[in-house]
Amino acid sequence: MKMIYSAALGLLTGIAAVLLHVFYPPFGLVIALLGSAATIWSIGRHFGSRTYKLIASITWGLILWRASSFGVGNELLVQGNSEGSALVFLGLVALFIVTALPA
Repeated sequence: MKMIYSAALGLLTGIAAVLLHVFYPPFGLVIALLGSAATIWSIGRHFGSRTYKLIASITWGLILWRASSFGVGNELLVQGNSEGSALVFLGLVALFIVTALPA
């Protein structure tokens, strides 16, 4: 049950980050990054294990990967502009650091 809860929170956090990063630049990007890092960190604090942080981070990354690839109508949710590139790079770095922190 903890794995499903971690994956669901990673999924919801990833969706929120994708939708928030283009909202009112650069504040939306900052809110998306801080919110994602805080959520993944709190999952580890709540369950007391890095495993669940890793599950949530992988789920977040899968959502980001899907949002940055072309959809059925050739639309992109994470574009290759400065906000999209910053979300991909800084988001993955932030989640790596938060996942590496002790639980």
